[in-house]
Amino acid sequence: MVQAARPGVLETLQSAQTATGNGQAYAVPANVTNHTFYIVSSGIISAGAVAIETAHDPAYTGTWAPLVNALATPTTNPVVAVTDSVVIYTYIGVLAAIRARISTTVTGGGDVTVYYKGSIQ
Repeated sequence: MVQAARPGVLETLQSAQTATGNGQAYAVPANVTNHTFYIVSSGIISAGAVAIETAHDPAYTGTWAPLVNALATPTTNPVVAVTDSVVIYTYIGVLAAIRARISTTVTGGGDVTVYYKGSIQ
């Protein structure tokens, strides 16, 4: 079932994960143009990365596009997980679907949770 992100609501894309995988994908309402991703690392992390990605449809099964360009902060993607930290990844623009994919296995004993919050400008 495809879920739609609700403006102003913190949605969970990955929850305490370590294995590579796509996580939960969300449709993004057309009027949401400000996007914030919180990548929360818990415990000891020795390696691991999260790729923030977009596609035209949350049910798309092909290769999603990494969300990297001049409108994204930070401008690097994937984001490397760091022990007991929060990384805030922001993007301004129109997106149809979003997800956070663990692109490199999280190792060291910790895990990663990724949240998304969209807002209307």
